[in-house]
Amino acid sequence: MDANDRIRASFGRVELRADHVAKYFYAHLFAANPGVRSLFPADMTEQRDRLFAALTAVVQRLDDPDLPGYLKALGRDHRKFAAEPAHYEAVGQSLIAALRFASPMTWDAETEAAWLGAYKVLAEAMLSGAEEADREQAPRWWDCRVLAHSRPARGVAVLTLAPGGHFPFRAGQFVSVASERLPHVWRPYSLAAAPRADNTLELHVSRVDGGLLSPVLTDEVREGDILRLGPATGMMTLREPVRNAALVAAGTGWAPVRALLEELTHRPPVETRAFLVARATGEVYDDRTIRGIGEVYPWLNLQVLSRAERLPDALSAYAGWEHQDAYVSGPPGFISYATDLLAGTGVPPGRIRHDPVPLPQRTPRGVGHAQWFLDPRQPQWINPADR
Repeated sequence: MDANDRIRASFGRVELRADHVAKYFYAHLFAANPGVRSLFPADMTEQRDRLFAALTAVVQRLDDPDLPGYLKALGRDHRKFAAEPAHYEAVGQSLIAALRFASPMTWDAETEAAWLGAYKVLAEAMLSGAEEADREQAPRWWDCRVLAHSRPARGVAVLTLAPGGHFPFRAGQFVSVASERLPHVWRPYSLAAAPRADNTLELHVSRVDGGLLSPVLTDEVREGDILRLGPATGMMTLREPVRNAALVAAGTGWAPVRALLEELTHRPPVETRAFLVARATGEVYDDRTIRGIGEVYPWLNLQVLSRAERLPDALSAYAGWEHQDAYVSGPPGFISYATDLLAGTGVPPGRIRHDPVPLPQRTPRGVGHAQWFLDPRQPQWINPADR
């Protein structure tokens, strides 16, 4: 059994005691390092979920060749939490202590060595990314003033932001967002426009009852308020060279699709198909843009579908899928569903782009907001239920 297999086997046993492991981890971390407590939210209930899903995300990707690059980007992003090298060491010590606590009958020297080795690789990659960003003097975050705040549909807010300085990003990416009204609470949201000459940004926010940040952004934030944004990240950017494109979105997944459409206006014309699934008329919150889509994007063929079940027929009405680059955004279940449909039409799997979705869990435990803690590329930024 190699080290990765040992980690997976160990984690499979730990999963059954996830809540206990998380509580033990934070108790150990804060007791051994009292100064670290101020870096976390006052209410730790959600944070405990976040830890365990972060572990799940990493364990699932142990053999992924893209893992080192992902961890470096993660380290750049974690600079906004004021994470320092000493914090990584402290987290590693508490993680091993919690894992050992959770599996006293099966924990042995080989298992501990496997976990220590994996965490060393993880921490070094993240620290490398953070150090690289420091050398570049890249900001840890951007303070952005709210220039405009509107509610185009019930439960939806559109925010126009002016960052304090140049904010680098690509169409299709997303950012983590925080408000001074909720210290240490960050949530991912997609950027709904391509880079603009005036440097402004646009966020689309869907309000969810019981959510933490979304009610603040939709109901409490006003023009003139300051929001904090982390670095842009995400994989749903245009492939180069740009080929014929198919854009498939559900609900608020429309935001990054709209950004890609704006980007395509600056490229040589390509055949472009778009499919927007909206369960009700009210969910088409950007209806003014959609009504005028033919004038702005004359090369675009857009279909608005009232149910996801109509997507197979809509896709089958077209040919030439083997020559398309496809981009998919929406809740995790929809991404998996649409990706399978597109592959079935003939789109090569390597030409279907979306941000990663969680792999199936071996337990029925839900991950909620947790996926984002160590995995900001997870799709909660387009899933209103996770805000």
